[in-house]
Amino acid sequence: MSERARFKVSVRALADFCLAEGDLVSGFRVTPSALEGREIHGLAQKKRPGHYRAEQKVELLWQQPEFDLIVGGRIDGVWPDGIEEIKSCRVPPEELPDSTRALNRLQAQLYAGLWAVQHSEPEQWIVRLSYIHSQTQQEWPQDETHTRLDLVDQLMAALARYDAWLKRLLRHRRERDVALNQLSFPFATMRPVQRQMAETVYKAQATHRQTLIEAPTGTGKTLAALFPALKALGENHHQGVYYLTMKTTGQPLVLETVEQLAIDEGSLNTVNLHAKDRLCLSPDTPCDGALCPYANDYFGKRQRLRERLFDRNRWDSATLKELGEAEQICPYYLSQDWALWADLVVGDINYLYDTTAVQPYLLKEIDNQVAVLIDESHNLIDRGRAMYSAELTGAVVEAVRQKAPESIKQSLRPVRDALRRCQPEVPGLSDQAPDALVQSLRTWLQASARLLRESPFWEPPPEWQRLIFDAGRFIRIHELSDPRDFCWRYAQGKPAERGVETLCLNPARLLSEKHQLVNSVAAFSATLAPWHYSQTMTGLAEAVPLALESPFQAEQFQVTLVTDVSTRFRDRQSLPQQIVPLIQAFRQSTPGNALVFFSSYRQLADCEMQLADDPGVIAQRRETTLLERLALLDRLRTERGLMVLAPLGGVLGEGVDLPGDALTGVLVVGPGLPQVNELNDRIRGVLDADGQPGFDFAYRFPGLHKVLQAAGRCVRNESDRGDIWLVDDRFRQYQQNGWLPPHWTVRHARRQELLKPSFKQE
Repeated sequence: MSERARFKVSVRALADFCLAEGDLVSGFRVTPSALEGREIHGLAQKKRPGHYRAEQKVELLWQQPEFDLIVGGRIDGVWPDGIEEIKSCRVPPEELPDSTRALNRLQAQLYAGLWAVQHSEPEQWIVRLSYIHSQTQQEWPQDETHTRLDLVDQLMAALARYDAWLKRLLRHRRERDVALNQLSFPFATMRPVQRQMAETVYKAQATHRQTLIEAPTGTGKTLAALFPALKALGENHHQGVYYLTMKTTGQPLVLETVEQLAIDEGSLNTVNLHAKDRLCLSPDTPCDGALCPYANDYFGKRQRLRERLFDRNRWDSATLKELGEAEQICPYYLSQDWALWADLVVGDINYLYDTTAVQPYLLKEIDNQVAVLIDESHNLIDRGRAMYSAELTGAVVEAVRQKAPESIKQSLRPVRDALRRCQPEVPGLSDQAPDALVQSLRTWLQASARLLRESPFWEPPPEWQRLIFDAGRFIRIHELSDPRDFCWRYAQGKPAERGVETLCLNPARLLSEKHQLVNSVAAFSATLAPWHYSQTMTGLAEAVPLALESPFQAEQFQVTLVTDVSTRFRDRQSLPQQIVPLIQAFRQSTPGNALVFFSSYRQLADCEMQLADDPGVIAQRRETTLLERLALLDRLRTERGLMVLAPLGGVLGEGVDLPGDALTGVLVVGPGLPQVNELNDRIRGVLDADGQPGFDFAYRFPGLHKVLQAAGRCVRNESDRGDIWLVDDRFRQYQQNGWLPPHWTVRHARRQELLKPSFKQE
């Protein structure tokens, strides 16, 4: 770390840091969104008298021998002898959680202290905290009078507390930097492709840029991404690393890779973020200090336990829950708080990119700049659409009505009416946004918040909590939606059958906004080409692309394109007669286990019927459970001579490692194009309107990525060999366009050639 460090903190973050007591209260959204808040602030400020000055910037430089600290923000309003902090709310202030009101009050006082430092007069100051109802615009001004000296003293006390923490943090980071500067690659040599990837990741982070890396199977991409990121961390190119995965199954490998690096205990604190249900110690209790012991006085316990972050290198679900039990503190929320200061955070993509994610904004408030690594980033497009879509169903509303108190039933009436009225004349997708429904949901959230505060010992049913979550998410997505990127789907019928979906068609804009909140982004996957598609749709249009060579030899792959068979929908009747003999021939030529992938469950079922007499053929069906899938993987690892029929894009299609003769062949039936339907055609349309090749982006390339991911299950290390057959005439065009992996040696064969007993792979 350089001789003199520099820190920044917002007044809001400083107040939150200093909050020394108060219960955790979660489960309902009483605070209006940022968009609502800005509108309410603007309306209120326009009503203030002429001597009132809005949005006054304040800043203070706190200098210490080891570092500089800048604390600042914008005061909502000032006048000659006072300041005002405005907070929008959905309920009267007395119904807000005590901890929320304490935080708001402290924030107002710290702002007043900053203003008082810069203004020597007057001696007495009015500190006004004004709550404004987001719907009625009713105001609840709360005035306090303080001396200038008291306000300055309180600010200095807060800075002293933060100062002590920064000194402890700085001491840890200096020890960490020494350890990371001495960090060696954990193997005797670094393969050329690993070195190329590591250098690209390092340069992107050192220059605060974005990069997209196509790293074929066998690259060792986890280590090739993590090692340079930690070296850059030790050189202070950023203050933390976020390693984000698309599936939780990928996170243990990241933690194991950190263990391989053998960093001294306590020198690199790693926080593994988990879903709430994985960490919750009292799953049947609402997150309310009056009901849950782990939420009781959460902020006081958090204050006392903050430095425990430095005790160990690895805070995973087991160690977090162990600490939570011992200290009677919620491990889920503690992990979220600790992640702000951790050296390495490992978690799902939604912790930084979902609409509910507050992590990037909190990091910004403490000026903690992080580098982001995104694994399996080809999935970012579909995950983005899912994260920025929402649904509200009449079934959930009706379930709440059956179990809720009378006051909640009454408040649900406008929601039911809005669901009924917002049905369009023509069923299907619509450009009509459900504005009235959103307004009714805001009103209902108010009533729910009031009920929970007035009935602290009432235990809400699961249906009530589900609707609270769905309503809050629906409102957030509605505020983000833009007709250029979104559409709505309305379900008609009886009250329980009605519903509205807000559907994100193109997530690129929202993903790009999230990328801008962090220091650098390195996204990598085995399947990213064509580059224009991946760069555009992931919101990484400015990213520097890198395609790595495969570490495997061409002779390890035998890739055959069967280009005289059509798997198009119009040819579906004759498909089994065309495909089943090929599957049987493929099995005979494959010494170990084989996977056969289909573009649809319908194709799979049609072919399975003709293979039913073969005991070695196993079909993965739509209703296959997670336990059945795990059992199937175990069979593939321990038995030989199996052939599994599976859907493209399913659990066997990516992220599965079956080395050796556990998998020696992959046959793919069709190019995996998504189903032609109204939604996918909408996606195609918005992309066409944006100047992109809509059909390619909505249909062809998503299918291509599924095909390449499935083929990538075959040949996982330097000693593996395998056969890959791609069956469809369109694969010829894919090869001609350069869309197939360059390390494949591809040959073409007609179906009848492959069925000859004399046929064998060269």
